[in-house]
Amino acid sequence: MAATGSTAVTEAGLCGLVRAWPICKAVGADYLITTHCQMPNGSLVRLRVRRADDGWVVSDGGAALDEALASGIARPVFGINVRRAIRSKGLVLIDGQIETRSIKESALYAGVIVVANATRDIAETLIYVGSSLDEDTLDRRTKKILVGRFHTWVQARPLIISGASDRVHKFDNTVNLPDGRRIIIDTVKHQGNSINSAIVSNLDVRRLHNDMIVQRIVFDETENWKREEIELLEVGATPVALGNLGDAVARLAA
Repeated sequence: MAATGSTAVTEAGLCGLVRAWPICKAVGADYLITTHCQMPNGSLVRLRVRRADDGWVVSDGGAALDEALASGIARPVFGINVRRAIRSKGLVLIDGQIETRSIKESALYAGVIVVANATRDIAETLIYVGSSLDEDTLDRRTKKILVGRFHTWVQARPLIISGASDRVHKFDNTVNLPDGRRIIIDTVKHQGNSINSAIVSNLDVRRLHNDMIVQRIVFDETENWKREEIELLEVGATPVALGNLGDAVARLAA
């Protein structure tokens, strides 16, 4: 018997509730399935299921690759160990997509589980291994610091926001704090055009006077920045040296 004040839930009622969750829908000729497996950024893994000539194919649709790209990895490395890990699960890698071979309908449930877990694991590996480029841009170095220290708070995709002038701005690095505030982190090169662009875009957003938006402009302190140049950045938002970024975000979150 349920405890006093609680609501009894029958098996049929709960199962009916679960079946009502939007976990599967048709998208053209394919089916999009939302699994209970989480990506590194906290979102749920979504898979595509399509008919094959003699069965079905379960695919991540490139989700693991997209997750790595969204985390700031410019050229994710599908090295030999990653490919071996995919093959060891009985899966294949085709054009950046992790897939089953053609399977029977009776194997679909197991196929979805295997691909979902593989997608999550490979995404984590690609992010850990990093980029195949020899040098990282300031944007990617900024992303690595944020993901490494505030993994679950970092927004995977760029933020698109309209400023006070209704002009649309894109910011590649955003941290969503637990209290609902959003830290927009812009980066600036030690170049006149980059400095002016950062000031103009950040000032436009600043003029929204939204208390839930916090702005920071990150600069590489190893470059020859002059004091007056850094002070100029303050017109748009508070400047932060790349090496101090992790601590600066931690203070805002405290």
